[in-house]
Amino acid sequence: MNSYTLGITGSWWIFALCALAGIALSWWSYHVTNPPLGRMRRFVLGFLRALALSLILFALFEPVLSMIRASLSDPRLAIVIDKSLSMAIKDGSIDRAKVMKQALTFAKLESLDEDDIEIVTFGEDVKGNISSLSQADSIPAKSLYTNITKAFKFLNEADESDAVQAAILFTDGAVNAGANPIYESEYFGKPIFTVGIGDSLDPKDASVQSILANEIVYAGMKVPIAVTIRATGFPNESQATVMVYDNGAQIGKEQISLKPGISTYSVSVQTIPTQPGIHKITARVSTSGNELTLKNNELSEFMKVLKQKRVISVFAGSPSPDVTFIKSVLERIPESTIKMHIHKQGTEFYPPAPTAQSLADAESVILIGFPIASTPASVMQMIKKEIEQGKPIMFIASQSVDYQKLKVLEPYLPFSVTSSSQQEYSATPDIQESGISSPIMRINGDERDKELWNSLPPIFKTETFIDVKPESEILSSIRIGSSPVPEPLIMTRTFAGNRSLAVLGYGIYRWKLLGMAPDIARGSSESPDILSSFIDQSIQWIGASEKEKLVKIRSSRKFYIGGEKVEMIAQVYNASLDPVDDATVSVNISGPGTKREIRLANMGAGRYSASISSLPAGDYFYQGSASKGGVLGKDDGRFSIGAESAEYLNLKMNAPLLRSMAEITGGKFYTPNTVSGFIDDLKKHPRFNQTSIVRESEIALWNNLWLLMIAISAFAIEWFLRKRSGLI
Repeated sequence: MNSYTLGITGSWWIFALCALAGIALSWWSYHVTNPPLGRMRRFVLGFLRALALSLILFALFEPVLSMIRASLSDPRLAIVIDKSLSMAIKDGSIDRAKVMKQALTFAKLESLDEDDIEIVTFGEDVKGNISSLSQADSIPAKSLYTNITKAFKFLNEADESDAVQAAILFTDGAVNAGANPIYESEYFGKPIFTVGIGDSLDPKDASVQSILANEIVYAGMKVPIAVTIRATGFPNESQATVMVYDNGAQIGKEQISLKPGISTYSVSVQTIPTQPGIHKITARVSTSGNELTLKNNELSEFMKVLKQKRVISVFAGSPSPDVTFIKSVLERIPESTIKMHIHKQGTEFYPPAPTAQSLADAESVILIGFPIASTPASVMQMIKKEIEQGKPIMFIASQSVDYQKLKVLEPYLPFSVTSSSQQEYSATPDIQESGISSPIMRINGDERDKELWNSLPPIFKTETFIDVKPESEILSSIRIGSSPVPEPLIMTRTFAGNRSLAVLGYGIYRWKLLGMAPDIARGSSESPDILSSFIDQSIQWIGASEKEKLVKIRSSRKFYIGGEKVEMIAQVYNASLDPVDDATVSVNISGPGTKREIRLANMGAGRYSASISSLPAGDYFYQGSASKGGVLGKDDGRFSIGAESAEYLNLKMNAPLLRSMAEITGGKFYTPNTVSGFIDDLKKHPRFNQTSIVRESEIALWNNLWLLMIAISAFAIEWFLRKRSGLI
């Protein structure tokens, strides 16, 4: 059913009155003429003037013609085909590429008319407008990621005239890019039939899943590295060897026994980097069995090693066991200077007293039970001035802390105090999975860390109530007896490039004196020194934020797959941190037999970018600079191009996901062996029928050329006839 509506700006009554007034004026103009004209001639002239005036008046009211037209269209089917790398591998005896062709044949899609199907292929991107299944089959399965969400988003954004009323999806369901496809499938609102390609059983395969290491560390310091290995399909008593390398030099090796089924293993190594620079940490796992693929047996991460020149200022409200134990840990940091400022009596400090110069030299500031009631305001202002400039701060509470004086530093801490009392109680750490994943809390780098932390002896805490800032992360809450209490104990904050850490308990020396010492006294040397690890890693973490650079140059990713474009991105600022748009930014890239220089294009707002392709596999170094009448700044870094891909990290067909997509949308899940019933199921589906397509359109008549031409022509003809009639 079609409908047409004519609308104007304003009221039709006002338009009608104005139009009648124009017609009346035109009639009156030719009621009496000089010289006198015949009745017909006067009628024609009056009509022409009335027509022209009415058309111009009509245009002034901005008329718009709205048209709604509806029609019935036969339903169409979207055929969505996965073209990612994982669709080209072999699951034991299953050749996925061959199975895909068989599934497309068994589904009897050729029986559908070409006008009734829409073919879409996807990987990390989506390709539409494919004319036939043979053309889709000719597209190689080489995409580096599987993004099902993007494929259905493409269908959701298509024109309604496509009349797609159902979709059939051919994939292994191993999503590794984009959001969860369940949500986009629900938004699609039409039945999705899924065909699972691949083996739903776990293949025989070992892979490196992750490497956990600090991004920034200091030369000469011990750095723990945790590697997670996933192994599936191996028989009992199988062995695997995990090796870890730093810039190609082996720093760790461990043998692990694999269990049947699916198992995840953690391997921890420690290294002491000596050379500043960007180090490539690589983990590799090898087995004696015939694995499905070896392309996921290696993984790398980059770690930046800074020069070891450290000055740490420590402020304490009074001598205490916490101060003694923490100082002993800090003094073991190689090539570091520890400046202790401890309150003596009143406003006095034990020598040396804090000065502006000693604080200016410090890299980071640690407060232990500081400030107290007698702390001079001038000292707090000195500390505030340094913290304002971006120096990191670590706060450890005590019973005598004056939280009113601490408010000077609250803008830079992870918390703000609402009320405080010196009433104390005992509490033990209560660490959850989210907290134990932080490098600050790492002990062995495996699942035992949580148990070690939660079995520590209790420390003390005052009845101080705080608000946690939005940017803060709670690493540990507390437990009183066996009851968890949602009160933060350890928290961190990263904001505007600045870092802070707070421990809202005191007596942490007990973690060593009562936690580790008894085991040592009994002759055990395996008990970990949790307090030393915590202080050491906390100092590394808060001191790892580098000063703001005016020129930042980086690659869009640290690791690329062969054939991928490498994108270089730069941000350029002046001394006032205002973006610079007219700088010259160039980057020199060097790698295996390759040296290239590229110029980055200005993208506005101080951003620059450029892409480079056809780089061979290997490790690459880049050095870049930005200049504008002189060098504004420089930056460097590393990236790698290799054969590893997210497509090889999960090689099992994700049948649960595909079943869920089908069930939620009213479709059905098939395997290549059962997909032959698809056409019958599709035709019987109550939602796969003719659809009404409604097209809405508007025509702005007020700026229509023909309307203007008719009005001008009417005035021109009237003027011509007046001249011929000799009218005055």
